[in-house]
Amino acid sequence: MSGDSFDTLYRTWYRALVAKAFLVTAGHLNAAEDAAQEAFVQCWRRMNDPYGPPVQHWGGWLSTTVVREALRRRSQEVPFDLGRHDSAVTAPDLAVEVQLKEVYRRVCDEMARLKERPRQAMALRCIAGLSTAEVAEEMGITQSTVRVHLAEARRALEPLRIELRQLGMLNDEEGGRRG
Repeated sequence: MSGDSFDTLYRTWYRALVAKAFLVTAGHLNAAEDAAQEAFVQCWRRMNDPYGPPVQHWGGWLSTTVVREALRRRSQEVPFDLGRHDSAVTAPDLAVEVQLKEVYRRVCDEMARLKERPRQAMALRCIAGLSTAEVAEEMGITQSTVRVHLAEARRALEPLRIELRQLGMLNDEEGGRRG
């Protein structure tokens, strides 16, 4: 794989991946950026592995990888503080790119308020795009328990559904009520 292909992927996906990881880490920009960088390190290795299975859609693969990395880096000890992270929201020019800084802040705040397991299920299902079965396997729980966690997260985030779609974090399929 050429360096140009990797550079194109990086330029195309970096900001969106940091945005997803930022939500998953509940506003920890350093952890979000680290997760995005690790996703690209893994991408580089995968692109240059002649024996690895082919990747059909790098955007989906990167999204799944960054969410997994962000979940691994999620720190329980550091509370979410929007005042401290205000400059972090604009650091990757996310507010300018989507022109929804206040919505983004509210979404981050609401994601931070979710209990750990519903946040993890929501991140894997709706942000990374894994199926319910894949989320269950990743979390080591049953599919019905995943659906319970997703329902809890969706109830909490329901007032922000439109804003989540505008941010590109949910589409009609992901934001639906299906399992």
